[in-house]
Amino acid sequence: MNSDYIKTTSHSDLQPITHVLVLEDDSSRRTIILEEANYSIGRDPRNKIILSSKKVSRFHATLLRRTDTKNRSFSYWLLDGDLQGNRSTNGIFINEKRCLVQELKHEDTIRFGFEVQASYYVLNSVDDLALLQSGDFEKASESDSTGTEKLPAKKKAEKEKVSKQTLVISEANLESERGNLQDSEIAKLASFPELSPNPIIELDWNGNITYLNPSATNKFPELKNNTIINTHPLLLGLIDNITTHGKNNKLFVREIQIKDQIFEQYLHYLPDKKLIRSYIFDFTKRKALESQLQDSEQRYRAFISQTKEGVFLVDANSKKILEANNALADLLGYSLDEIYSLKLYDLIDLSTAVLDEQVDFILKSKKDKAVVREFVYKSKNKLPLELESNVIWISYGDQVILSFTVRPVTRNINQQTYIQEEGLYDLETGLPNRQLFLEQLKTAIANIRRQKGLLCVIFLELEILEEGKDTLGYSLRSGILDGFAKRLRTSLRGGDTVAHWESSQFVCLLPHVRSIQDVGRICTRMLEALKPPFFLENHKIHTKISIGVSLKELEEKSAETLLNQAQTALFRSKESGKNNFKFFDAQRQEKIERFLRIEKLLAHALDRNEFTLQYHPQVAIDLEKITGIEALIRWEHPDLGRITPDQFIPMAEETGLIVPMGEWVLETACRQRVAWQGNYLDDQPICVNISIQQFQQPNFVAMVKGVLEKTSLNPFFLELEIKETTLAEDNPTMVKILHELADLGVRVALDDFGTGISSIGYLRQFSFSTLKLDRPVIKKMRSNPQDKALVHAIITLSKSFDNLRIVAEGVEEKSQIEDLIKLGCQEIQGNWLTPPLVEQDMTEFLANYGYISK
Repeated sequence: MNSDYIKTTSHSDLQPITHVLVLEDDSSRRTIILEEANYSIGRDPRNKIILSSKKVSRFHATLLRRTDTKNRSFSYWLLDGDLQGNRSTNGIFINEKRCLVQELKHEDTIRFGFEVQASYYVLNSVDDLALLQSGDFEKASESDSTGTEKLPAKKKAEKEKVSKQTLVISEANLESERGNLQDSEIAKLASFPELSPNPIIELDWNGNITYLNPSATNKFPELKNNTIINTHPLLLGLIDNITTHGKNNKLFVREIQIKDQIFEQYLHYLPDKKLIRSYIFDFTKRKALESQLQDSEQRYRAFISQTKEGVFLVDANSKKILEANNALADLLGYSLDEIYSLKLYDLIDLSTAVLDEQVDFILKSKKDKAVVREFVYKSKNKLPLELESNVIWISYGDQVILSFTVRPVTRNINQQTYIQEEGLYDLETGLPNRQLFLEQLKTAIANIRRQKGLLCVIFLELEILEEGKDTLGYSLRSGILDGFAKRLRTSLRGGDTVAHWESSQFVCLLPHVRSIQDVGRICTRMLEALKPPFFLENHKIHTKISIGVSLKELEEKSAETLLNQAQTALFRSKESGKNNFKFFDAQRQEKIERFLRIEKLLAHALDRNEFTLQYHPQVAIDLEKITGIEALIRWEHPDLGRITPDQFIPMAEETGLIVPMGEWVLETACRQRVAWQGNYLDDQPICVNISIQQFQQPNFVAMVKGVLEKTSLNPFFLELEIKETTLAEDNPTMVKILHELADLGVRVALDDFGTGISSIGYLRQFSFSTLKLDRPVIKKMRSNPQDKALVHAIITLSKSFDNLRIVAEGVEEKSQIEDLIKLGCQEIQGNWLTPPLVEQDMTEFLANYGYISK
């Protein structure tokens, strides 16, 4: 092999490319293939897409990928600003219209601020990508419906003239290949390849070069020499990979270094023509710039992360924390994730006005000259810390940044908060080591016995997928582990522990979690945080993650048992293909997988009209009439089938979706009550359950009034059911809401009555229309004399209140009805008469039984 040529070992497959962003400014043009779930865009070096203009914001915009599972496709949405809600200064313009968020379409033109232009394309062929990257891509609008190019006559003539003058294939070779090429292929060879400034090479599956465009012969004249064809870096291995890649029509890419130049070679195996088409792009300058930028950023971050003093950067204008190191987090007792959510006002114990004066004084000092100040800092546990700060200010573009270096005033103050005990921390990652983790785990096990909840141990293993990973240098492997540790730490909560166990294994301790669902959410967050590739030393390093989980609830488990179970679950995760998490308990695994899927689907269920209502009648025991109808929400998913309310209602309450869901239920039920009026019902109310989250909304009464007006329902025909636990909040606002509902004319029922002693007091304080006896009390009434006595006492007491209905819920047996009659209860609701019915069945039920009050 010629010593002048060096072939790199990096070689990775690309998926078929469809979504492309072309960025252009005065100095450069970049074609970016969009593959990841999101991209941050701006002039800050931490963005995934960096803009060189000083007239764009540090975090100017965000690209988000949104998947359409129904059509098996996805699109990208462009947001103004970052995901924390901070908008850009100069805005984004799509097709010359300013917007905050918009789905991108093929050929959309985008402007970031005033100088940076971009275009967005959805490509369907490899040739289009090559044309796009060569800068000669013709938009679809320049072609007719049949794909024939529509160019101005002058431009077309110039193109044909250049094509005739620059063809480098000999007449003999062209004639020999003409039989294998269709007319469309010959036309293609006579169009863009001849004008492309980038080399294009084509060879058959026997290794013979069939085509070189002018750029290829100018750039690589040695390719015309048949003696080195088999050893040239651009051709090495192409024939050997026919068996692997020649069965499909995908695009593959590899990086090639020739002397001091770096190229990206896009390879397209064409099985129908038995050809290999190669597009060559010179990335030497870009690689050099990327390397310089990454080296600079790595040096900065290495210094910041390894120094034992607390260091953080602050935006002098907004006072937001921009950067911070682990030493500061340890000093103040925060996690890094928590510190990034704070402002300078949250860290220094001074009033806003006084701190602003101090900042002004620092800014008036000489630039880059340190100002020494002793501030009282506020730690997470609210303990004051007297710390010495060296502060300097620097300009970064149009931004002024304050750099704080923090240390204790003396070495005797709060040493335990910042000195790492020797032998308890891993030097490579700065995380606790195995010994310290075991001590913390034993303490957590002792504490969990006195608390309600779960203790969780999570094992993680990192696998590096980069080819040649065995030859990666120590600094690169160490950088990957350090980056992995930082991402892992930011995905956990305050109070959780992450430690470096050994080699590429890490372990996390979650000393207290509320439920298995929370564990599932945390594991999902870990996978998302650890999924993006690492960019180190000019390498794009992909990884895979395996996660194993063990839990301790009420059962006795030792630290050794929890660790063994988590490692067993980790092994199962690796067996199942990585990038997933597995619980040691198979039943919990199945439960959490279903829960997470339901949680994801719930967000779209209302928009997709997957909810329905069923109706359950309340009847007088003597069966003379219907006294009310309760509306119950049901969810029928097209794939999962029926999902019970006890599965999705708590989830909706936790995520806040219960508010729009509740409004939909209320409006749908009111419309149905209007439809039944007169023919089937007289003055019986439609009953709708209201959650505590709905009840606490500031506009709740206004929303109810709006629904009544929208549906034209008489307020007297609506009864809202609130649980006793809602009133237990003892909030003055709730008292006000109940009085406003009464003024509106809406009835209010107290649901699940009898669950607490405080229930009786509510009857005196509020005017309720109905009391609903709790289902479990009715169920245990026959077997438990105390419950029976409680029901009797409630019924007797309620008779002293005028116009108060008593409805027993969950009645399913005739014997329960007999007992309720003896105790003086007149109304029931339950499956003894009928289960909840859909709208049509309920209408027939009303028509057949005619339970209309006389």
